[in-house]
Amino acid sequence: DIHPGQFVVVDQLVDRTWGRLDTFHDVGGPVDEPGASGPVRHQSFAEPYDATIRATLVDAGRRVGADVVDGGTMVVINGPRFSTRAESSWFRAMGWHVVNMTGYPESVLASELGIRYASIALVTDYDAGVDGHEPVTMDAVLAVMQANVARVCDVIVAAVEASADVSPDEPTVRPA
Repeated sequence: DIHPGQFVVVDQLVDRTWGRLDTFHDVGGPVDEPGASGPVRHQSFAEPYDATIRATLVDAGRRVGADVVDGGTMVVINGPRFSTRAESSWFRAMGWHVVNMTGYPESVLASELGIRYASIALVTDYDAGVDGHEPVTMDAVLAVMQANVARVCDVIVAAVEASADVSPDEPTVRPA
C-alpha cells in the first residue's frame, strides 16, 4: 500500500494527457539538428526509465532513510484539476500506482534524444479519496510537500554523489 510521504521510483508510465508537444521527430520537426526536417521516427518506449538511474535513486533514498518503493506505474493526467472518484477508481483498477500531472512528456523527449532518465515521485495524497480516504486538497498536497522538502533534497544529493563516477558515455537501456 503506497501512502503519503513515501517515494516511488516508477518504472512504467501511462500517458493520459492531450495537447502536449511530445516528440522531436514529427513531420517537419527537428531530427538531427535544430531546423532540420525529416520523416517521422518510431522507437521503442517499452522501458521509459533508465534502470541504472532508477537503482541509484532507490539506493540513495534508502541510504538517507526515506521510505522508498522500488517500481510502480505512474499515470500522467493533464490537470490542473484533481481526479474524479471514478477516474481514481479506474486508475487503481488498471494497476496504476501514482497519479501525476508533470511526468510527461519529459520522459519520451529524453528517450528520443538518448538521454538517460528516471523519475522519483513523492506521494502526497490518496487522489480522489477511494477506499475511505479523504479526497485530495491543495492544502494537503502542500503540507506533505513542505514536510518532505529536506528529504527530497537529501535523496537528490545522495543520488548525485553516487553518480559522480558514472561515465556520461555509459549506454542507456534504450538506444536513441
